[in-house]
Amino acid sequence: LELRDHGAAEGFDLLVALGASADQVGIGDGGAAPAYAHPAVRHLEVGLRAPEPADDTLNELFNDHAVRSGLGMPFPQPIESFHAWIESARKDPEHLNLVIERLEEPGAIGMCDLMTIEAPTRTAEMGIWVARPWWRGGYGTDAVRTLSRFGFDHVNLHRITLYVNADNTQAISAYEKVGFVHEGRLR
Repeated sequence: LELRDHGAAEGFDLLVALGASADQVGIGDGGAAPAYAHPAVRHLEVGLRAPEPADDTLNELFNDHAVRSGLGMPFPQPIESFHAWIESARKDPEHLNLVIERLEEPGAIGMCDLMTIEAPTRTAEMGIWVARPWWRGGYGTDAVRTLSRFGFDHVNLHRITLYVNADNTQAISAYEKVGFVHEGRLR
């Protein structure tokens, strides 16, 4: 699926209609790093922020077979691998890795990221997972909407691509609500 920024693209009208313009989202940076390096972004249901050492519970949530299988990762990862992945992503200028939190009750419920950020072509790939207890709550949809708008408005992207298993109808529906369009099927 792919999403292009055409200004008020379908799915983003909802962002404005519900009273949250891009200026009201609440962007913050961590200092001298690029503006998108470690943002804290909020929308209607979720906040996105940089991972912290206290987010170890994410590894336990990620190790749920139903979550991992949707991402093509059949085996659990040890906590050391989780920390290594977070540190690696934090140092990579082409990777923006964020924790998803519910606004009404802070605490990590998943992660999302923009990977392979290519400034010359203004493109990136999105990844997202939400832990099973928060499925069907609209949090994934809101996180995708928030991260997409951040990518277009603050990372200067023109196109965001994501890959999803063809049988993951729940995720496909969430992506389409935001404005992603099916572009092809890999075999």
